[in-house]
Amino acid sequence: MTNLDPGPARVFVELTEALGPHGGLVDAMDILVHACTDHTNADQAAVVIRTGDGTYRAVASTHERTLDVEEAQIGTTGGPCISCITTGEVLEVPDIGAVSERWPAFARTAHATGLGAALAIPVTVDGDTIAGVNVFLAEPGHLSEPDMSLILALTRVAAAGLAHREAAHRGAAIAQQLTEALESRVVIEQAKGFLAYQHGTDVSEAFTRLRRYARNNRLPLRGVASAIVDRTLQL
Repeated sequence: MTNLDPGPARVFVELTEALGPHGGLVDAMDILVHACTDHTNADQAAVVIRTGDGTYRAVASTHERTLDVEEAQIGTTGGPCISCITTGEVLEVPDIGAVSERWPAFARTAHATGLGAALAIPVTVDGDTIAGVNVFLAEPGHLSEPDMSLILALTRVAAAGLAHREAAHRGAAIAQQLTEALESRVVIEQAKGFLAYQHGTDVSEAFTRLRRYARNNRLPLRGVASAIVDRTLQL
């Protein structure tokens, strides 16, 4: 019998738990994007959602610079992640330079960030594509088949978990739940800024500190962030 790598196997458990009725969606998306880079050759990853009013927002990312790439897509409504949400189909961009005419803002920002290739995977719940997972490689090329399979499996688990959450919340729209996740993201951003100022670090290091505390103590990111903002917790 083939033994599963304990790292990816553990991630599936953590992701399933975070997507449970009492879990936090921001935590689940954070687990998802970091799993994509921790257990594959991907360099960066992010999740973009389509909200109830049809706009797009980044709800999780592995790096602050990844957010710049996503914002370039969102600002012009052009890029692989936006396209995969619109079409509901996986989109691979083995050379970001090759799409500079199609998506100039995305290609320019991705290149400046040091990214060479992208893979966008739709998150579809009950036939409705409500988000996309965007994975980046540092150099032009393709993910290996095992890496691709793992990321696709993680995305399917996320979609299934969101569907179960919808049932558990008695039909509450997924879009509404994701919008609430964005509100959590605002609090997290405030906490990151506070920690960065307090410790004289950049926001990436501040988020690493926040995330580590939440994971080590099995606490939701928003709860920890709120405590930092309210000055009831010091890290």
